[in-house]
Amino acid sequence: MKLVKLSALLLSAVLLQGCAGLFIAGAATTASVVTDNRTVKEQLSDKNLSLEATGLANKAPYQYNMRVSAVAYDGKVLLMGQAKDAQMNQDFEKKIKDMKGVNTVYNQIRVRPLLTFTQINNDSWITTKVKSSLLAKSELNGIKISVFTEAQEVFLVGFVTEEQGNIAADVARNIKGVKGVIKAFEYGQGGSVEQ
Repeated sequence: MKLVKLSALLLSAVLLQGCAGLFIAGAATTASVVTDNRTVKEQLSDKNLSLEATGLANKAPYQYNMRVSAVAYDGKVLLMGQAKDAQMNQDFEKKIKDMKGVNTVYNQIRVRPLLTFTQINNDSWITTKVKSSLLAKSELNGIKISVFTEAQEVFLVGFVTEEQGNIAADVARNIKGVKGVIKAFEYGQGGSVEQ
């Protein structure tokens, strides 16, 4: 049993390390490299914070009164979604701030009715279009950017250079149906690598 747990842990570490350098370059191309400087332990901690915060929204008293997604990076948690009232939104934010390992909370939960099934599907379609457009942008070749859409607002998350972040935001902003773009990037210095 110990061997199975150790193997799973090592596999997780190897897979997470694959995310450390956020670039892919084809033959005879130049790529901009931005390195995620978090350790495997920090990456796991952030993943757990994201899951814990999102899971909390699915428990009483928040269940059926909020719809929340959370993303964590280096102890900073971005909350996205809807809450039926301002007090519940504030209470939820406080619970997240009190979680072990959380340094900062960026609350982008909108006080409004929860999204309908049709609105959620529309947001999924917008996310798909944004992701496809980002992949087609040569300046972002191989850069990993996560895309979340809530009520036609697009949230862009990733570890990029400032220039790459601006390019990604411009791409998303020009997708039909997008009402706003929120850049939730961690910025680093890119170095050029020839392949």
